[in-house]
Amino acid sequence: MTSTYMRAYLRGYAKQPAPRWLRCLVARTEIHRAWLSGWLGYFEQDGVSYGPAHPYPQFPGYDADEDAAAAPQSFDDGFPYHPDRA
Repeated sequence: MTSTYMRAYLRGYAKQPAPRWLRCLVARTEIHRAWLSGWLGYFEQDGVSYGPAHPYPQFPGYDADEDAAAAPQSFDDGFPYHPDRA
């Protein structure tokens, strides 16, 4: 039965929608909970649960503020020079 739950979880994680009649048929069952957990992006790694409220860390030592400061300030700054846009 565990493989059935895993398949339901992976279908949800792949964002494969289930038909409404099937969701109504399996509502409030472990299969539906497995599919919904995958759909919402919940997973566990090394005993730590991750999901929408506790997202997976990007990279060790990653500083979002530093990355935002280095980002281009306008749309044209992000692309190399092209003579047709001059």
